Amino acid sequence: MKVSIRLFAGLRERAGRDELELELPDGARVADALAEVQHLAPGVSLVLAVNREYADADVVLQAGDELAVVPPVSGGAVLDGPLSLEAVAARVQDPRAGAVVTFSGTTREVAFLDYEAYVEMAAARIDAIVAEAVERHGLCRAAADHRYGRVPLGEASVVVAASAPHRGEAFAGAREIIDRIKAQAPIWKREEGAWKEGTVPALSSSPAVLDVAATSPPAVAPTILDVAVDARLEHGAHVLVVHGQAEAEARVGWLGGRFHQLRCDEPLKVVSGDILEIRRLRDDELLGEATVLDADAVRHGPTNDALVRLAALERGEQLGADAEVAPPPLDAEALALEQRYVAAGAQPPPDADLTANERAALFALREAGRVVLLERGRHVHVDFAA
Repeated sequence: MKVSIRLFAGLRERAGRDELELELPDGARVADALAEVQHLAPGVSLVLAVNREYADADVVLQAGDELAVVPPVSGGAVLDGPLSLEAVAARVQDPRAGAVVTFSGTTREVAFLDYEAYVEMAAARIDAIVAEAVERHGLCRAAADHRYGRVPLGEASVVVAASAPHRGEAFAGAREIIDRIKAQAPIWKREEGAWKEGTVPALSSSPAVLDVAATSPPAVAPTILDVAVDARLEHGAHVLVVHGQAEAEARVGWLGGRFHQLRCDEPLKVVSGDILEIRRLRDDELLGEATVLDADAVRHGPTNDALVRLAALERGEQLGADAEVAPPPLDAEALALEQRYVAAGAQPPPDADLTANERAALFALREAGRVVLLERGRHVHVDFAA
């Protein structure tokens, strides 16, 4: 099995390239891939991102996975221009809010700082961090913007805003957002020519660092479910999955349309066709009902192939290894995004400017051949591709 791994910051400079191709045996795990690249950073703990999410050491890799080696992160940016604290504060205005807290992190003492980011994953990670802070602290709204590239003295590299009924929740929520972004977002900072030492991203379970203890598989694997939900769930949200008397907390991965992946924190015994309740953790509000399509799923992102498979499973089709299923038509969100690219012509928007929903729809457009990669972090409609 051949896999390609993206490299960033100091790892990219040591390797002399931004991507490596590895030959791994079928069934290889995250720890096997990390072992092949550890020579680029001896003595440094590395984490592997699989399909733009930090992965545990025992996760099995699949052909076609999007892989990236993440060295310790130091916080930073996912937009390539000046940031506006006023604009971020305006996005959290809410009639329920009695307090708005803002934070701006700026370059100090040096002429400039350089930031590099795994833009696609950083944007999704920050979306999840903000959503979790809203849930955990009962915020009305929250937002965060980040910059990459060169940030001159006195200019902001990160801005955060949080609103809540009372100041205590607003302060706590804003503090959590900035602290977690600096610790978990795949963004790196270079000051006066040297990459700054950062933090190894922490996972909910054993992180995929090259360590003997971390490479031991858990006694019982958590449950990963592919489901169809009768409501749209927030990508990255932490929810409660209820099946009869059994329940488990889970992270939501939106795959497109009604299809979602539920990555449970603990085992949950279900079979295909079971009906689950999805509830909000904070107040137990029913968010939707889900039908289990695959009770033994593997981690994957919103690729067109995944949508084809899930649509077939929802129709009750049993897919063999050589089954061929026509891709489903693009949904309204993907078609609307295509029109945005058509209107933009040869000057398309950066991927980082897309909303979380639009970034998911971008997968479908890319797999359908409607857009192509123009440069890293930017796609263009095929009608305007060089």
